[in-house]
Amino acid sequence: MNESFYSFNILLYNMAARDRSIDVVIDTQEEFVPECEHGPTLMFSRFDTRTKTERRFFACSAFRDKKVCSFFKWVEDVKQNKRKQLMCNDSFPNAIYNHKAMRERFAKVKNLSCNERSLCVDCGLFLLPDEGNQHKEEKHTLRYNITDEMLSKPTELFIPFDDNKTYAQYLFTKKTVNFLLDLLVSMDITSVLCIGCPRIHEAIQNRMKEGKFSMKSLLLDLDHRYLQVFPPEQLCRYNMLNNHFFGGDIDKNTFKKFLHVNGKVAIVTDPPFGVMVDALYKTLNIVQEEWRTARGIEDTTEMPVFWFFPYFMEKRVNMSCPSYSMLDYKVDYDNHDLFRGDKGRKKGSPVRIFTNLSPKLIPLPQDDGYWYCDKCERYSAQENKHCSKCECCPTKDGSTYKHCDVCKRCVKPNRIHCSQCNICDLPEHTCGQSIKQGCHICGALDHKRRECPNKNKSTESSVIRTQKRKGCEQFSSKKKKRK
Repeated sequence: MNESFYSFNILLYNMAARDRSIDVVIDTQEEFVPECEHGPTLMFSRFDTRTKTERRFFACSAFRDKKVCSFFKWVEDVKQNKRKQLMCNDSFPNAIYNHKAMRERFAKVKNLSCNERSLCVDCGLFLLPDEGNQHKEEKHTLRYNITDEMLSKPTELFIPFDDNKTYAQYLFTKKTVNFLLDLLVSMDITSVLCIGCPRIHEAIQNRMKEGKFSMKSLLLDLDHRYLQVFPPEQLCRYNMLNNHFFGGDIDKNTFKKFLHVNGKVAIVTDPPFGVMVDALYKTLNIVQEEWRTARGIEDTTEMPVFWFFPYFMEKRVNMSCPSYSMLDYKVDYDNHDLFRGDKGRKKGSPVRIFTNLSPKLIPLPQDDGYWYCDKCERYSAQENKHCSKCECCPTKDGSTYKHCDVCKRCVKPNRIHCSQCNICDLPEHTCGQSIKQGCHICGALDHKRRECPNKNKSTESSVIRTQKRKGCEQFSSKKKKRK
C-alpha cells in the first residue's frame, strides 16, 4: 500500500473516529458550569458499553490535550461543591495577553529599521533590540530582517500550531483565499466575521489598505500571537466552542458593534477537524441571534455561513445542522500536503465548504473543471457525474462513484457487491464481519445513542451506581479506622 495513502487514512481515522463513547451535552439544564482558563467548560457524557450507562463530566472546551489544559470534574462533584475553587484545577498561567500592551510593543517594533527587527519563532513574539539575547540563551530560534510586507502577512511569519489536539492550524492557499473573496464580492458581502480564519482576515485587511475594495472584517481567534498585529477593532481573542471572549465586555462590545454595521455580513469559519460539531453549531446559532438582535430582525433570517470541514464529516454536520449543504469545492491548505490538490492526494483535498445557502446560488470555477448540473441545480466537481438512478451527483471523496443495482445506490469505484454480506465492500474484506452500527443503549438500528429514548435512564442508573460506590468507599474507610 502506498505510504502516503496509508498515512492519510490513519489521519482521517484519528480526526473522524476519536472516542465514540464520548458525546458533548449541549443542554446543561441550568447546571452550574465551572470555568477553566479558556472560559466556560463543556459538559460531556462518557458511555460505558459494558454496563450500558453513561457518566457526565466537565472538561476544557478548547483543548483535548491534558498537557495544555488539565481541567476535569465529574458533574456530581460539581453539584456537591460549587465553591470558587472549581473554576480551575490549577492556577491560571502567569502569561496574561493584554491586547493594549502587545499593540504598544508592536508599535515600537514597527518604528525600528528592517535589520533591527526580529521575531522569536518559538514564542511567536516580535522582539525589541534588548530582548534578543535572553531568547538566544533559552536556545529559541530567531528570525531577522523583518520587512513591512512581512509584518502585513503574519500568517506567513508565525509557525502554525498544527497539533490536532490543540489549535490544529492549517492555512488556506492563495487560490482558496482568492476564490472565497471573489465569491463574497459577487454576493455583495460588505463585512466578514472570520471565526478562526486568520488568512482570510489578513487578505481582506491588505486589500483594504491597497484600496482594492472596502470590505470590512473582524477576526475571532484563539491564537494570542495575532494580538500584536491586529488592533482591537479588528481582532478579539475568542474561543469558538463556548462563545467566550477573553477580553470581556470590551471585546463583546467590539463584536456587537461589528454586527450592527450596515450592509451584508457573512461568517467564515475553519474549526479544527476534531471539533465537537454540536458545540460549534450552538455558537453559530448564538452569533446569528446576536446579529438579529443588533439589526432588529424578528424572523429567522440568517447570515450566510461558509464552514470549512472534511467531506467525511458530512453526516455528522447534517445531524446537527440539517439546513447546511456541502459544496463540491476542494479547499487547499498551504501547510498540509494531504490537504491540497497539486501534490499529495490524487483525489485532491478532502476538505469542503458547508453552507446554509442554497448550493445553486454558489458558482464554482469552471476553469477548475466544476460544472453546473441542471438536474441537481448546483455545481459539481469534474469527476462527479450525475446518476439518473440515484437522481443526484453522488461523489463525495473526489473519485467517480458507480451505481450498484443491488444496493440501489452509488458506491466508491473500488467497492464490489458481496452477495454473502449483501453490501458493497472492498474486494479483500472478510465476509461476516460487517458491523451494524446501531444504538449502544437499546441496540436499535434506526437511531444512535444520543437520540435514544432510554438515554436518561442510563444516566440515572449511572448516578445511582456512582453514589453506591462512594457509599461503599466511605463504609469501607470507617471499618478500617475502627481497626
